[in-house]
Amino acid sequence: MEIKKANKCYVIDEDGNKFIDTTMGSGAQIIGHNNSLIKKISKQIKKGTVYTIPNHHTKKVNSYLNQINPELHNEYIFCNSGTEANMRAIRLARAYTGKDIIGRFHGGWHGGLDGFLEEHPDNKGVPKNINNLFKVLPYNDDSCFNMITSDMAAVIIEPVQGSNPRSDIKKFLKKLRKHCTKVGVLLILDEIMTGFRLSKKGGAGIFDITPDIVTYGKVLGGGFPIGVVGGKTKIMKTQNVFYGGTFSANPLSMYAAKLILKTIINKKHINYKYLDSIGKLFRDKLNKHFEETNTPIRAIGCGPINRLIFTDKFIKNRKDRDKFETPNAQKIFSDSLKKSGVFINGNGLFHFSMSHTLKVVNQIIKVIINESKCYN
Repeated sequence: MEIKKANKCYVIDEDGNKFIDTTMGSGAQIIGHNNSLIKKISKQIKKGTVYTIPNHHTKKVNSYLNQINPELHNEYIFCNSGTEANMRAIRLARAYTGKDIIGRFHGGWHGGLDGFLEEHPDNKGVPKNINNLFKVLPYNDDSCFNMITSDMAAVIIEPVQGSNPRSDIKKFLKKLRKHCTKVGVLLILDEIMTGFRLSKKGGAGIFDITPDIVTYGKVLGGGFPIGVVGGKTKIMKTQNVFYGGTFSANPLSMYAAKLILKTIINKKHINYKYLDSIGKLFRDKLNKHFEETNTPIRAIGCGPINRLIFTDKFIKNRKDRDKFETPNAQKIFSDSLKKSGVFINGNGLFHFSMSHTLKVVNQIIKVIINESKCYN
């Protein structure tokens, strides 16, 4: 399937077939495809697309980010993707602490960097000694705290995992924050997916967590490639750490980020209460139907980030999901939804946007209920 064009919450393939889009650029398009902010980018295109010299948008982006995160340093590091941002965050953590080991959680996704791929099926080409620099931790499981020790530079975690999105994770995250502080390990909050999507302050705002280092991407780019690293002042001022890149802080991405942040601060175009409500509606309606019909499927999620799991058993992490789900259930069901006009990306996530009206969300629910009959 190849997409030819997109508008609002719809994508059209090369054969002219129209689908409701639930991936929305893997969550980047929080307003909708081809929205009014994106159309303004043409103004910057006429002024140049890459300078490799600082551009005037960057100062304003820093200013807006500082308004949102006054507890962090007032200057951020800009790059071109979430993977790059997490790579730089890890480098910064190692430089600041003088330690090498990074903790990460099973089921998490921090991009395609070597060291993040040990459990991924496509992990050839990664030297084994790279994996020795990372410690894989059990997610949403207090046994992880015995594994987080003072010889580690940092622990990186998503506030909400794409493989297991849930809203009941606050207690665990608060314990993690407290433990990292206790043992002298930095906490990196990977907000590539959740930043500016779950709330104005992302997952940090919802779960009341202040990270030592934070990374952003997706929504912040307004449809253009971006990655951002922020952190506490004493950490961000670490010297002799390399962050460069030809397209880092390019004027297109920075102009887009400026427009998105201005929109968020001024509360225009993006209504987080609405996004949270349609996510809740999606989960509640589907789960009510699944329970009443004894269908072994459940909808889980947090705000506008949701997914289906193909089991009626409670899961607390990705390992539970893998244990209870039938192999290939995600792909088989996603393929069936596409035949009914609802596009689901390969990762199985439903990313709702401001262009997903109540009518559209209810239409998605109706299609899912119809396609789930074979699971009864």
